[in-house]
Amino acid sequence: MRLSIFVWMFVIVVASFMLYKVKYQVQALKDEVAATGRELEHEREALHVVNAEWAYLNRPERLQKLASKYLATTELTVSQIAEVEEIPFPHQNVAAMDKDDGIKTAALYVGKDGR
Repeated sequence: MRLSIFVWMFVIVVASFMLYKVKYQVQALKDEVAATGRELEHEREALHVVNAEWAYLNRPERLQKLASKYLATTELTVSQIAEVEEIPFPHQNVAAMDKDDGIKTAALYVGKDGR
């Protein structure tokens, strides 16, 4: 009878200790989740600030002023517009595999006819 009381007391003490340990682990996790939530909210606010700054810096009138100040551009005319086929592409060296000799270099020119 005394042995069973001692065993039950030991079980109750161990269970109490484990409950105490789990309670503080849960509190630590709650604190970590709260800290992560605060950090996430701070990052969201920082992202809103960055988006507002980006919108402010990309105003069309500001960009137009900067472009006219730093870029030497002229108005686009109709004669400057061309078809892609009219653009002369440079020669390109292409390596090709040959069954007998190995790798050979061949010159390739892309023209209007696609060759």
